[in-house]
Amino acid sequence: MKKKIWLGCLILFLLMLATGSAAYALYQPGFVYRVYIDGKDVGTVANLSEYTNILEEMLRKEEAQVGLSLKFSQDISAKRELHLKPETDQSQVRAALAARASYSTLGWAIVVDQEPLLCIATEGQAQEVLEQVSNCFVHDASNYTLVSTEIADPVEIYPEEVLPEEIWEVEAAVDYILQGREKTETYVVAKGDSLWSISRSANISQTELKKANPSLSSNVLKTGQVLNLVVAEPKVNVQTVEQVKAYESIGYSTSTRYTAKRWYYQSTVVTKGIPGKKAVTYEVEYLNGIETGRKALHTKVESNPVTKVIERGTSKWPSAASGRFRWPLNTGRITDRFGSYRGRGHTHGGVDIGAGGGTPIYAAASGTVVISQYGPSYGNYVKIDHGNGYATLYAHASSRLVNVGQWVSKGQIIARVGTTGNSTGNHLHFEVQRNGTRINPLQFFKP
Repeated sequence: MKKKIWLGCLILFLLMLATGSAAYALYQPGFVYRVYIDGKDVGTVANLSEYTNILEEMLRKEEAQVGLSLKFSQDISAKRELHLKPETDQSQVRAALAARASYSTLGWAIVVDQEPLLCIATEGQAQEVLEQVSNCFVHDASNYTLVSTEIADPVEIYPEEVLPEEIWEVEAAVDYILQGREKTETYVVAKGDSLWSISRSANISQTELKKANPSLSSNVLKTGQVLNLVVAEPKVNVQTVEQVKAYESIGYSTSTRYTAKRWYYQSTVVTKGIPGKKAVTYEVEYLNGIETGRKALHTKVESNPVTKVIERGTSKWPSAASGRFRWPLNTGRITDRFGSYRGRGHTHGGVDIGAGGGTPIYAAASGTVVISQYGPSYGNYVKIDHGNGYATLYAHASSRLVNVGQWVSKGQIIARVGTTGNSTGNHLHFEVQRNGTRINPLQFFKP
């Protein structure tokens, strides 16, 4: 009985061995690696080397395109499995991963007043952006010396996982922080341009154009000058302190001295006024390029101003005759000069001499009386022809003492002072005419 049992077991063992050998020969079982992305099965690969090679190749290709160090955003893993008849498809896994995978990179976020603005590829580039922003408003001129420049707002830089497309280039980041937009719109001034023509072509007002260019101190533009066409809305406030050396004019004073050697309406500059010059060093504070305050640190006078001296005449009565005529009165004073404006384009054609009513009027030179009559404007007046084209006229008299055709001598009384005709008070209107044209009588007398 025992023999039969042992024999049966042996036969069973041999059958199992034969079956197993046949199955092994048919299926050749072995291990494979099943790949998952965020828990989703995307296929199998033969070994870990294939798995890592696929991932590394995908990363290298993507990094070459974006120029950044990347990692997968999803959870990608591989799990070993025993298969009776292992089957793998590396191409399928690669395609499935490529279709589903996304990438992230370690960027450096610039945060202003707890508000994230943008991300830069490296910490060094982020520092470079902030340095360029803080130096943007520094004047590049020999008379400016930088004291300090800093971003006034609280600024932080810290690492953050972001998508590659969220990384900013340095230049674009600087423009965005300073202007509030990625691209700055500018215009290069050409010959003949003005603020008016530029504002019209850009469809903005001159006020907006000036606001976008706070450095414009006047409406004068230079060919090649670059103007901003949009008003900046900076994301940070940059405080800059500079020492500025400026040369300034020192105004001159004016003094007047008086002389009886000139007629009362005459004046001349005896000494020309010359402004002085001083060198002033200011400490100037700016906020985003706009001056907010200044104080003078040092002043050096390089040249003192020269006072302007004006000599003004006081004479209203001649001291002597300088020509052929004598003064027609022996008393009084000049009340209005030749050439003064009388309104409506008219000027005074003679000299008015104020004197008391009835004061004798004397012939300025010998000659023939050609007019002795009353007129609506002149009132009582006398005109004497002296020959050689010269004549004199005496108006507003209270009475006339000579007749037409009469010869009169120089110094002879011909009339008396009055206020007839177009007159507002007792005076003599005295004219000298040359060839029928009225000329200034005072050119024949010394003040």
